[in-house]
This record gives sequence, C-alpha cells and structure tokens, in this order.
Amino acid sequence: MRIGVAMAFGSTPVPEIAGWAHDAEERGVDSVWLGEAWRELAVPLTAACLVTRRAQVGAGVMQIFPAHPIITALQAAGLQEASGGRFALGLGVGASFVVERWFGVPFERPLQRMREFVDVVRGALASRSGEPFSYDGECFRIRNYRMQAAATSPDVPIYIAAVGGKMLELAGEIADGVILGGIHSPEYLQEVGARVAAGGARAGRNLSDFRIHAYLISAASEDAEHARELARASLAYSTQYGHYRRRLDEEGFAAAAERIAGHVRRHEQDDALALVTDELLERFTVAGTPEECRAQATRLLGAVDEAVLTLVPFRISEADAALRVLDAASALQKVAGAAASVSSR
Repeated sequence: MRIGVAMAFGSTPVPEIAGWAHDAEERGVDSVWLGEAWRELAVPLTAACLVTRRAQVGAGVMQIFPAHPIITALQAAGLQEASGGRFALGLGVGASFVVERWFGVPFERPLQRMREFVDVVRGALASRSGEPFSYDGECFRIRNYRMQAAATSPDVPIYIAAVGGKMLELAGEIADGVILGGIHSPEYLQEVGARVAAGGARAGRNLSDFRIHAYLISAASEDAEHARELARASLAYSTQYGHYRRRLDEEGFAAAAERIAGHVRRHEQDDALALVTDELLERFTVAGTPEECRAQATRLLGAVDEAVLTLVPFRISEADAALRVLDAASALQKVAGAAASVSSR
C-alpha cells in the first residue's frame, strides 16, 4: 500500500504550499495531492511540481462543472511537463450546492458530464500528435482542436472522484483509477472493488493497472487527544456534504450525521464536535499517537492501492492540519512498508 498526503489549502501562501509538498517528499510519501476547494489549483500544483523530484503530484480534485475540458487539458499538459511526467489529474463533480450557488451552473447529468469531460481531455491531449480533435457530445462540442504543446511527456493518468455506485462503475469503465472520499468502511471498500470491476467488465477492460486511492481523515501527534480533535473537526465538517452524508446514512449513522450537519450549518461548531463520538472516529478516521495510527490503518491493507491522508482545516489552522497529516504519513509508512515486505515473500 502506497501512502499519499492531501490538503485543500485556502489562505496558505503558494510558497508555503510548495514547502509542504517538498517536506512531504522528504518524509518519503509516494504522492502529494492538492484540492480545489478554496483556491484554484494550477498555480500551487505547478509550485509543487517544481520543488519535488520523485513523488507523484496530483490534482485531488479539479471540479468539472465550472471548468471547460480543453482548458483542463491544457493545464494537465503543462503540469505534466513541469513535473517531468509525475502529474495525475483527478476530476470530480463537486457538491451540488457549491456548483449551483458559487458557480451558477445547474448541477445536471453529472455522470454524462463526467464521461464527456474525460473524453474531451483525453482527445485534446492526444491532439498534440498533430491530428485535430473533434467531439460531438451532449455537453461538449469541439471542432478541429489541436493542442500546440509538444507531446514529450507520458500520458496523464485520469482519476475520477467517486462515492456512489454509478460513478464508481463509470471510473472502472473509462478512468485510470478512482479517488474515494474520506468516509469509508471495510464493507464499503469491498463494494468499491465490485462496482469498479462491473464498470470495467462492461467496457471489456483489463483493470490490472487500475488504481484505488482512498482519502483518509488522519492526524498523528504525541498528544493523542489533539490528533483526535483534529480528526473530529474534519469529520464534523464533512457531514454537510450530501455524498458523505449518504455514506454515513448507509453505515447506520443517519441520525447523528443529521444533528452534526445541522450544527455545522448554523455555525454551532462546539455543539457539532461534541456529537462526533469515539465510535465515529474509530470507524472512519485514523488519529492518535503514531503507534495508534499504525494499528488503526491495518484495516486498509489489501483493500486500497494508496491511502491518501488528509484533514479539513475546520476550526484549526491550515499549518497545524498540514503538519499532523505529514506526521500521520510518517507513521503509516511503516505499516505500508511491512505489508510490501510480506507480499514480496
């Protein structure tokens, strides 16, 4: 199992984001991901590409509703060039209320839009060979587009962010991998594999190289309670998003999730955090001392290709969240290394 780290920075300056990416690579992580939540991604991703040499650098994720796939393809080509072939493009539909309130775009036909978005990004990147690209879809129509960037870098892997079954199947059908949200259980991870396989079978694909990246709310500190409070805040914040709420509902926590989300919406943060029980933390996060994190993370072994550790900077500073994610990554690398050693025997 590989270990990655992810953050959705907002107020942190780009040079400090680059420094965090560099520190992550120095700690030995396999990948560094940045999320498009409170700032655009092309600039900080470029900075991360330029200060790292080995780790994969990923967009985790870019939202497709406010974007155009040609522009996204151009950004991906530039980031692949800046990274020397280490860039991965993660795409997601986002939350409906964000799409409609912030961007003024109807949240309609997300599956069809994702399918066409991936088609156009791939077609635009392929046009670097000199063959013009045209596309006649229901969401996008392109005529004789040809990208001018030189096709000197490897193909850009495209990962689809998915929670529900239909999007998981679409990922298995058309993507190079899937990015799972930060709320999942061992039972859900089994369902993920089955859904991805169903999509791959429908397309007649060999999924031997398909990658499952699971985001994981995670924090490590010698002060175990501090780490758990960071994870508690991230979990509380996540309840306001419909796709995460559905996951919690399906896991039997519907009533608790509704109460927590209500407090978050009303900005009653202390009340929200008080309702995030130890049971919720133990089931959906990895948090505590480094030793406790290692013990908790064993549930992921064999279920995912890469655990991507993250925290939402809710009620906490971005700097503290970013540091505790790196500390968790350092702790979990020992679990991943031990698993790799066993599997190679």
